[in-house]
Amino acid sequence: HNNNSHMAPVMMRANAARAPAAPKHTGAARGTVARAPLAARAPAPRDISCLAATLEVLSVDGAKSGSETLELDSAADDTAEGLVHRYIVMIRQNMRQGNASTKTRSEVRGGGRKPQKQKGTGNARMGSRRTPLRPGGGVVFGPKPKDWSIKMNKKEKRLALATTLMNASCDTVVVEDLDGKFSDRKTKNMEAALQAWGVGRDSKAVLITKELSDDLTISGRNIERLALQDMASLNAYDILNADRILIEKSAVSELNARFGGSSTEA
Repeated sequence: HNNNSHMAPVMMRANAARAPAAPKHTGAARGTVARAPLAARAPAPRDISCLAATLEVLSVDGAKSGSETLELDSAADDTAEGLVHRYIVMIRQNMRQGNASTKTRSEVRGGGRKPQKQKGTGNARMGSRRTPLRPGGGVVFGPKPKDWSIKMNKKEKRLALATTLMNASCDTVVVEDLDGKFSDRKTKNMEAALQAWGVGRDSKAVLITKELSDDLTISGRNIERLALQDMASLNAYDILNADRILIEKSAVSELNARFGGSSTEA
C-alpha cells in the first residue's frame, strides 16, 4: 500500500494549475489561434525630440560676423547610441570592397601529372603537386569575392545623422559662404583659414557645404586631416571622427530643412 496515494489528486490539481492554458480556437478552421488586432500589435513610436543650438558665424580670417541656429531632430538618450552605432557599422561595412580572392587546388596552375607512382617509393602517396600541404599549392577555405554591403532604413539613417550633428554642436562653428573665397586654389590659403577657424595642425576637421565646388576641392584635397562633404555625401563617420565641424552658412538652412522637425523627407 502506497502512503502517498492520497496526495495524487492534490498533485494532479497542482500540475494542472501550473500547466499553460490551451489556445482558444476561433473560426471555422481548427488550429486558428486568436490574435490581437493589428493596431494593438503595432510598435511604439520612436521617441524623437527637436533640439536647437546657437552657433557663431566666422569669416575666412576668423572674425565673428553673427550667429546661426541649428535645429535638428535627435533620438532619445536611451536609443541614440545604438542607433548611431548601427549607422556607423553600416558605413564602415559598405566601404569594404570584398575583392580578396585565393585559388583552390583546382584553380592553381599545374599539378595534373601524378608526381610519383603510388607504391614502391617509401614515401607517402601523392596525387598532385598542388595539394594544399605543399608550397605553391591551393588554399583551403581562403577568401573569395563577397558582397559585404548591408542596408538600413532611410528614416533611421536620417535620424542617426541628425543626432550625430546635434551631439557635435559644441564643437561646431558656422563659416561664411565660401563662394569665390578660394578661387586661387592654394592649399596654404585653406590651411590659414583652418587655423583661423580653430582647427589646429593636430586636429581633424570636416567642412560641410551646400555644394562642393572645384575651388574648395582642389584647395583642401592635400590636407589629410580635412574631410570635405556636401549635402549629397554627408555621413556620420567623418563627423564623429572630426575634432571640429565647420558648416557653411548656406548649408545651415539646408540642414534644418532636411533634418529638422518640420522635415517630411524620409
